[in-house]
Amino acid sequence: MPQETSQAAEATPDTLFLVGDVFAEFAHHSGVLTVSQLTRQIRNGTFPEGADVVRVTPGQGVSLFDVQFVQDTLARRGLAQRVVIDDRPLHARAGREIAHKHRPENVLISWPRLVRADLFEADLLVDAANEVMSDHVTGQHMQGMLAMEAGRQMFIAVAEQFYLAHEAVGNSYFVIDSFATRYRNFLFPLPAVVRCEVLAHRTPHRTRTSFHCELSVSQGGSAAAEMEVRFTAFETGVSHTKETKAAGRSLQDCVTLEAAAAAANPERTEIRTP
Repeated sequence: MPQETSQAAEATPDTLFLVGDVFAEFAHHSGVLTVSQLTRQIRNGTFPEGADVVRVTPGQGVSLFDVQFVQDTLARRGLAQRVVIDDRPLHARAGREIAHKHRPENVLISWPRLVRADLFEADLLVDAANEVMSDHVTGQHMQGMLAMEAGRQMFIAVAEQFYLAHEAVGNSYFVIDSFATRYRNFLFPLPAVVRCEVLAHRTPHRTRTSFHCELSVSQGGSAAAEMEVRFTAFETGVSHTKETKAAGRSLQDCVTLEAAAAAANPERTEIRTP
């Protein structure tokens, strides 16, 4: 992602952000701890300091399982009343039916909330075991593909939850016509919000509804990524028929191309051994 605004805001002294162990590089900042660092400090008796109640806000890479681990560690030391962990967003992860994901760790958003007419928002919820995270974690920021995938899940969830007919929910196939993304800032493993504004939608036929949306992933009041998408939600039966025909055409085109290449260069098809 671009380096136009590459510095994360420093946490204020009374704010503690909790991030997943995979983001240990980011935890070098004051006011940020990984799950392992926090539990180690609790066991060592160095956390919390003072007599005041400490509030912990989960950032990215933290699961409900991680939060329970921290809470159990606090309880064993009699500190459960001294630390408040605001894990409400983690309890609101979008469901399989509207996020179109089979595994909960691959869902990147909470259930969308209506802000005003045609504008919706959801919390960004990156699990450390997410499929996009499996092979690329470098530096302190999160990779841009997470923002794109969060945007994709968001417009599908908004369409499913607020615009499609009841009988179409969970029974629709989404086809993207265009998906333009512009990255404006690094996205760090801190709380972030995904927004979707539906600019236009129409149903030219009962089997399909077309949408034009603008989306953004924002953090600390600034946009990290902005997207514009046009897509169509088809009735599953209709989309299956279209896809099957398209697959047949593509297969035939490839067969024809391979046959032409073989005829033009017969040696290309020979199997040679040392």
